[in-house]
Amino acid sequence: MPLLTVIPPMPGAERRFRPFTDFVQASGWTTEFAQLDWIGSQPNFESQAIFEQVAAQTAGKVVMGFSLGALYAHLGALRARHLILGSISPFFLEDDDEPQRWMISYQKGNADTPADVLVGAREDAQMHRRATAVRDFYRRCTYTNVAEAEHELWHPNYLEAVKSALDRLSAGG
Repeated sequence: MPLLTVIPPMPGAERRFRPFTDFVQASGWTTEFAQLDWIGSQPNFESQAIFEQVAAQTAGKVVMGFSLGALYAHLGALRARHLILGSISPFFLEDDDEPQRWMISYQKGNADTPADVLVGAREDAQMHRRATAVRDFYRRCTYTNVAEAEHELWHPNYLEAVKSALDRLSAGG
């Protein structure tokens, strides 16, 4: 079975993401979580150590992140085989309307990595602006505006969008 490496958005995500990993496994994939050393309060806008930890664990892999996990994957998984970025958090230098952010551009990702960018249709305008900008950043990208979904990975339509990406990757696409 192919492997999906999940980047946790916060400490304790492995437990909270259990229904998601069960869903992924039922879709024919095995899962693993990147093991991150969480330093300080999260998110820690003063440190880029998370990005370096993600980089060390994701080379050549299919990588999924949701919310902050998508941000960590985008900026850290620079040598991944494929990225699935769900509802990427708008905490970049370009996000003028977000008072707390890393002083790093979303353009510090690897534009050559194939990516699926997903965002819930009912998420706020800021989330859509960031998802669209990240979509446009990647040279090979599939973009999904997940019908009826808010910032909720467990929404049935969100799970189906992830499954579509995994099915396409399983088929070699």
